Amino acid sequence: MLKRAVKLFASVVLILLLPGAYAEESYRLGNGIQLGKTPLYLGGYFSLDYWHNLKGTSELELDEASVMLYGNHGAWGMMAEVEFTDAYRRRFGFNAETTSDLTPHTERVFIYYEPSEYYRVSVGKFNTPVGYWNKMPINVLRDTTSSPRIVEVIFPRYTTGLNMKYTGENSGANLLIQATPDLDSAFSAKDIYNNFDIEKQFGLGVQFRQERWSFGMNAGGYEERIEEEKWGYLYASAQYRSEQTHVMAETGYRRNEKNMRSNYGGYLQGTQLIYAQQFVVMRLEYTTEYIQNSEDSSAVIGYVYRPLFPVAVKGEYQFHSHENEDILIVSFSMLF
Repeated sequence: MLKRAVKLFASVVLILLLPGAYAEESYRLGNGIQLGKTPLYLGGYFSLDYWHNLKGTSELELDEASVMLYGNHGAWGMMAEVEFTDAYRRRFGFNAETTSDLTPHTERVFIYYEPSEYYRVSVGKFNTPVGYWNKMPINVLRDTTSSPRIVEVIFPRYTTGLNMKYTGENSGANLLIQATPDLDSAFSAKDIYNNFDIEKQFGLGVQFRQERWSFGMNAGGYEERIEEEKWGYLYASAQYRSEQTHVMAETGYRRNEKNMRSNYGGYLQGTQLIYAQQFVVMRLEYTTEYIQNSEDSSAVIGYVYRPLFPVAVKGEYQFHSHENEDILIVSFSMLF
């Protein structure tokens, strides 16, 4: 299976490099390859991860192997991204096994119309514009390999529908609507590429900016496709960014329509430049999970080395309040 995964990855790289002979400009890593004289670019990214926990289990995986086609012409633009989420996975220690899943998933497929710098309308499947973390879908651009738990348990990470956005000088707002199943259900109905399998959703968000600070508030609701259970959520976020320091904080709460189940959580993460292209990261988290009727507090300490903008080497250690859930994660990620 490893050979199969390597062949797949090599094929993806070849697909990305072959059009370079027709590119109008020389290729720069991370910028994609222009397809001839068209406004379209072909790119991609991947992440190779290794983790080890205190239960004696380790895992090596080729994660987030994606191919992207994107571009714009005038006020119109598009993005089409296909991802292989579990192209290769090798588990060591207890329950050792090797698996390979080459099922392609639609992560982002949308078109947009942007008549000016203030207005933009997107139609298709895209990252739900809630908070800051969920707007960074590519691993290499984030400061840790892992994601805060809260972005997985409060709102749907992806929307298949319509998003209307206004961006002013110091403020902005957006309205999103979904009235169909996830786009990925048309290709892989048994394994939807979303944290919630939904068919209806609405949401409203507002954002404010003041020099190095920015703030956001979101409210919305969604209906799960199979269970037909309806949920509502509230979400707040804040961010500070300078040349050497980056601080993010997000908190959210959701409950079902009958007010019988709910969960909430939040995180605070800080990143500090310590030397050229080298950063230290610390994140504190707290989440509740109604299904398990439990809660979890965790702390993440990490290191990031970025020799080039589209390349990242990361290491992190997670301390959890639950016994034997501490994890060490090391990754190498790249954007083509």
